Amino acid sequence: MKKIVIIPTLVIIALGLFLIYSKGVLKNTSAENKIKNETKIFVDGKFGFFRDAENIDQEKIDETGATWLRLNFGYFVWGVMQKEANAPIDFSQTDKVVIKAQKRGLNLLITIFPFADWDQEEYGDRCKVSANDEMLPRSKGNFKTPGLPYYRCNPNNWVTYEKWLTALVERYDGDGKDDMKGLLSPVLYYEIGNEPDLTKDPKSNFGMVFYLDTPENYAKLLQKSYSAIKAANASAKVLIAAPASVQKEAIEYWEKVFATPKIADSFDIANVHCLSGPNQDRNEPASLSVNDLNVAAYKNLLASYKISKPIWVTEAENIQGNNVEENVERLTHGVNNALKSGAEKIFFTGASFANDPMRYTSEILISEKDYYKKIILSAK
Repeated sequence: MKKIVIIPTLVIIALGLFLIYSKGVLKNTSAENKIKNETKIFVDGKFGFFRDAENIDQEKIDETGATWLRLNFGYFVWGVMQKEANAPIDFSQTDKVVIKAQKRGLNLLITIFPFADWDQEEYGDRCKVSANDEMLPRSKGNFKTPGLPYYRCNPNNWVTYEKWLTALVERYDGDGKDDMKGLLSPVLYYEIGNEPDLTKDPKSNFGMVFYLDTPENYAKLLQKSYSAIKAANASAKVLIAAPASVQKEAIEYWEKVFATPKIADSFDIANVHCLSGPNQDRNEPASLSVNDLNVAAYKNLLASYKISKPIWVTEAENIQGNNVEENVERLTHGVNNALKSGAEKIFFTGASFANDPMRYTSEILISEKDYYKKIILSAK
């Protein structure tokens, strides 16, 4: 005769609750792991775009597999955000930009511009660009495009500049102190200026100027900005500005920057650009260097000063002629060669593979987006 085992009612209830709880724990653990994995992919993604903030939702660059956005210029500019030395800092526009990008799952690289006309006016004309400079704000109907102020040298009042920069980093660091409302993830990557070597005649009728100071003064700007950013958030990463090219004139500028004692202690990530190379002579050094988006040449420059840093390519393209298939293939090879040469991240400009005269418009990028998606998917 079988022995009948009677399980008390309380035991059954407890067992049921345990199973329900265990199922919930497993489900939550799975969800947490999914979030962790997605976050890892988000942070570790190799590709991004250098684009204008107003067109984030229209262009949907995240559909290509890109996870990074380097914002076009005019947003994180001292004089745009603070109208005078004692004025409050206006975060309204930068908050919109950050929220917009993060809702699309894009990690941000922010370029810092230390320019405020009210701070630099006493420098005089040596620090002022002409009214024809392409980086000045422009009015288009009722809309004013973001841009840079007239004066583009180092800050005159370093204390006020550093306070602005500290407040900016603090607002987006996600530590719960003075953070932007609705911040989805911390903003941790900051680039100090853009192509400071591209200082042509500031009074010319064409072109663009991003900086009107000396290489030695750029080194000072980098050092002071690095200290302010790290004091606000030790986890933040600072990028040195990128050379406009690896041609002789640009290299000579950066040699003076890298000759500054202990300059390597003032940036975490090295940075280079590769815009469309000259096609008149395929054996010319600048043409050959674009085969890996200028990474090896820049890496060698750093090594000559005993500097070893991660390298990002924050503007990448290589358009030669208007044959779309050849241009796509050329950039595909350049991307893979850049990764082999040590590039950690690559930001596309979104330039038209057809070499359209309007080459950077949203309409062009949207129509050619699948090419970029193909390049990203083929990356090794």
